[in-house]
Amino acid sequence: MKKIIYIPLLLLLLSCNKGKRSYEDKVSIEELKTELISKFGKDAYYTKLSITNKDYGSFVSVSQTDEPSSLKMTDWNYSKGSWKQTSDVTLELFQGAKAVDFMFQLDKIVDFDLIGKVVEESKKKIIEEKGISEVRVENIIIKAPNDGNFNNMKYYITISPKSGGTDFEFWYKIDGTLDHFDY
Repeated sequence: MKKIIYIPLLLLLLSCNKGKRSYEDKVSIEELKTELISKFGKDAYYTKLSITNKDYGSFVSVSQTDEPSSLKMTDWNYSKGSWKQTSDVTLELFQGAKAVDFMFQLDKIVDFDLIGKVVEESKKKIIEEKGISEVRVENIIIKAPNDGNFNNMKYYITISPKSGGTDFEFWYKIDGTLDHFDY
């Protein structure tokens, strides 16, 4: 009889842990890329990708479209294994501008392998230089530049001690070069 009770309890615990997924390392960031491609397709365009990691898991927010010339985008949130559309967005551009010039595609402009690498480098820097043994990636933010100049685009990463305390902020250039570090 006890075994019958333990099996459903174990299944419940395992299913609950799925929602606690955090995107904090190279492997999990690649898994997020796979999830994005599964949901929106490999040719989707984005203006924003934001990842927030908390104790309850990750919260992902994206603005995306399949047709940049339509000037129509949708905002989506992903948490605990499910997607929810939060809004429709209509872009307004200045005369002569093309929407595609203000958007990025996965692994065409935004390199997920590189993001995973700089996340790992950021964590290592805090662990080694600040002597903090356990850190958490609080945020990863990727936004297309408002001026359309992708040479000025940055990856923004916030790392903090798991026990709480000071946030460490990293800005990386699109090529993975550390641009700025602050705390």
